[in-house]
Amino acid sequence: MSPSHRSRSHRPVASFSRSLISFLNSALSCLFPSAKQTAVQVYDYPKVTYTKRRSISRPRHLKPILSNNIPASKIHFIHYLPVELLSLIFIIGSKQDSFFPIVISHVCSAWRQIALRTPELWCRILLSPQESMWRERVRRSRACFLDIQLCSTRVTKFGFHRSQDLDPYSVNWYMQIVFPHIRRWRSLDIDFTQQVPHLWKAVLAGCFTPAPWLEELSLKYRLNDDTREFFLFASFTPRLRRLRVDGIRLIWTPSLFGNLTFLDYTHHGFTSGHQAVQDVISILVVTSRITELRVLFPRGQIACLPSRREVVTQRATLPFLNHLVLKVDGSDIPFEIAHLVTLISSPTLSILRLIDLKRAHDSFQSLKSFFYVYPLPPSLRFIYIGHAWYDPSMVHAMVHSLPRLWKILIRRSRLPEQVLYLKNPTIGMDGPINHAEEHKLYQSHLHQLDVHYFPVCSK
Repeated sequence: MSPSHRSRSHRPVASFSRSLISFLNSALSCLFPSAKQTAVQVYDYPKVTYTKRRSISRPRHLKPILSNNIPASKIHFIHYLPVELLSLIFIIGSKQDSFFPIVISHVCSAWRQIALRTPELWCRILLSPQESMWRERVRRSRACFLDIQLCSTRVTKFGFHRSQDLDPYSVNWYMQIVFPHIRRWRSLDIDFTQQVPHLWKAVLAGCFTPAPWLEELSLKYRLNDDTREFFLFASFTPRLRRLRVDGIRLIWTPSLFGNLTFLDYTHHGFTSGHQAVQDVISILVVTSRITELRVLFPRGQIACLPSRREVVTQRATLPFLNHLVLKVDGSDIPFEIAHLVTLISSPTLSILRLIDLKRAHDSFQSLKSFFYVYPLPPSLRFIYIGHAWYDPSMVHAMVHSLPRLWKILIRRSRLPEQVLYLKNPTIGMDGPINHAEEHKLYQSHLHQLDVHYFPVCSK
């Protein structure tokens, strides 16, 4: 077919299209007199018009388009927010409530589109019997990092806490949802309160590949009866900074835990005495870069492994340690803590917290012996003394022996919290003490330790 014949064949189609569009415009003008006549545009064939491209350096305004049928005075202000700001609000809400993404995705179609197009909104995975829901969440998270949590209690969509029965088969089945995505893990939180044999083995059976983006790890199982040492993530977690361990034995290697800055260690109880101290010292030698350390030797557990009788002589130097927490859950200070603190060198220690989990009224019997063998570092500026750790003579000695001490906070049973401020602290080697920065530093550590701070009487 020749070009002239092809152009003549298109003329009837073009004329019919123009007549149809003119009819639609006239009909719209009759029904809606105020409507613009440019609602339907006419294009000539074969001529094609191109719109001017907007520069990528000057993007379009991101405010959602509002309907012209709704008066501006009746439109809620949240509809004027940009899409990026709404998605950021949704992400913050999802960190507080695991079912928050589901709630907002059912508000309206616009919010549902925003939720489905925000992968970070679906990154929190709380493993439970709702297997299909968590698999869909993993799919919606796309390539974002994942925060995995598996606990003995689960939260329903109405916010209630319900206990779930866990056994090795169900636990391993839940973990199979996230094991293929282990390279995307950002945090792993496992907390068991039931005593079930072989539970740890079922959970950690698939943790044999590297986790290059893992930043936080929490393994809690106080009733664990498995004495084996577990080797995790092929000994490669370069971004791991925070670790909580309770009731489990691990193989501590520098490539796995060498970059830790926070360690909350609760001894597993399979060893006691000098052997338990040796275990903790070997851990601190590997994790020498930590800035905050919490230690607890729980009472009431029976040692299952052979114990050594030789006195531990190995020492651990923690040059970056700034915050030390010593916790006791028995009637007296354990031998392991008293011996451990004498083997730790912390030249930059600034905050010391002495916590009595039993909240006893009387002081520990071995309190004076403890402070006799443990010389407090002169760099201390804040000391928290709780319940059975309190002794007036010890507090008086602290005030006169620590030149840089600025505040002592005392918590006793059936008495209000007391705060002792030292008005004229001695000037340190690095200049005068900045009280504003010290108070801000203290508050940043205080809210992480389950202690409610409220106005108290000063003496």
